[in-house]
Amino acid sequence: MEPLLRFVDELERRDEDAAAALRGIEELQREVEETRARGAAIAAFLASFPGALAVREAEERAADESLAAAAEALAEAEAELAEAEKRGREDARLAAERTVQHARDALRDAEHRVERAHAERGRLVLEEREQRGDGDRLVLGAQPLAATLAANPRIATEPPGPGLDGVLEWTSRARGDLLLAHAGLDTERDKVVREATELVASAVGEPLPPNGVAGVREQLMRSIGTR
Repeated sequence: MEPLLRFVDELERRDEDAAAALRGIEELQREVEETRARGAAIAAFLASFPGALAVREAEERAADESLAAAAEALAEAEAELAEAEKRGREDARLAAERTVQHARDALRDAEHRVERAHAERGRLVLEEREQRGDGDRLVLGAQPLAATLAANPRIATEPPGPGLDGVLEWTSRARGDLLLAHAGLDTERDKVVREATELVASAVGEPLPPNGVAGVREQLMRSIGTR
């Protein structure tokens, strides 16, 4: 009986080791996926930044031109008002005053458009600076994660190359290597379960307990105790 229990102990130890290794692999998978997703988002923003900046700059130019045109229109309207006041015609003066008011409203709208355009461009430039900083921090943060993977004998991932592109390429390789490691551990646990199944079947002629390898000892002791 003692050799049988020692074998059960060995099966339980192997199952526990494989389960713990699986949990470790799954945590690494989560961290690698978070790194990949964040890095991909940063890379996508940085790739789109030149085009987005060109759009914002075009909007700024259009707003500046609109402001200049509005200022010119107001100057012309005020000149017409002054001329109408000189002529002394009430209807012409009232019409010129309305034109001046419309021109002033248009100028205010143009000024607001310029402010918005400058603010939008400023926000975009600030976001680009922040995203680059996030990318630099992501690259630095990936180094200890890469070292953890490199230290795991089940994973053969090479360290990441330089920069954000290097980290993104590394995450793709790491995902594949982690999937292989996970599959390998699943196979190890399946092998342990098969051995436990064969043990239980040969020793007591009963199926493996629902809780798997962890219940083999209890089942064996219970079966022996009833003999």
